[in-house]
Amino acid sequence: MKKRRTVAWALIALFQASMAHAQDRKIEAAIKHRKAAFTLMSTYVSRLVQAVEGGRPYDPARSLEDARGVEFISRLPWEGFVPGSERGDTRAKDDIWFEEDRFRKLAIELQSRTAALAKAAETGNLQKLRGAVDDMRDTCTRCHKAFRKD
Repeated sequence: MKKRRTVAWALIALFQASMAHAQDRKIEAAIKHRKAAFTLMSTYVSRLVQAVEGGRPYDPARSLEDARGVEFISRLPWEGFVPGSERGDTRAKDDIWFEEDRFRKLAIELQSRTAALAKAAETGNLQKLRGAVDDMRDTCTRCHKAFRKD
C-alpha cells in the first residue's frame, strides 16, 4: 500500500512538472512570436523611414509594398502577449498586464495608423507618406515609452 502511494505521488509530481514545462514552452513561443513580428515590422518601417527621410531613393511602388507589409504585420504581435509572458527573454514591461486597456488601445491605434500609412502610400505622394510615417512612429514611440524596457 505504501509503495502504491509513493508511486502515485511520484506520478503526480511528474505530471505537474511536465505541465509546468509545457506552460513554459507556450510562454517562450508567445515571446518568440511577438519578437519576430516586431523585428519584421521594424525592417519594413526602417525602409519607409529611409525613403521619406532621403536615406534611400523614394520608389512609390516599393513604398506601397512596404506600407502594406507594415499594415499586415501590425496585426500579428498582440496574440503573443499572454499571461506569464512578462517573464523570460523579453523587453516587455510588467505594466502591459497592469494597464491592459491602455496597451490594447495603443495596439489598435497602431493598426489604424498603419492602415492610414498604406492608404497614403497608395497615393504615391511622398509628403502624404511622410506624414503617415510620422503619425505611425509617434504611436510606436508612445507605446515603447510606456511598455518597453530599454
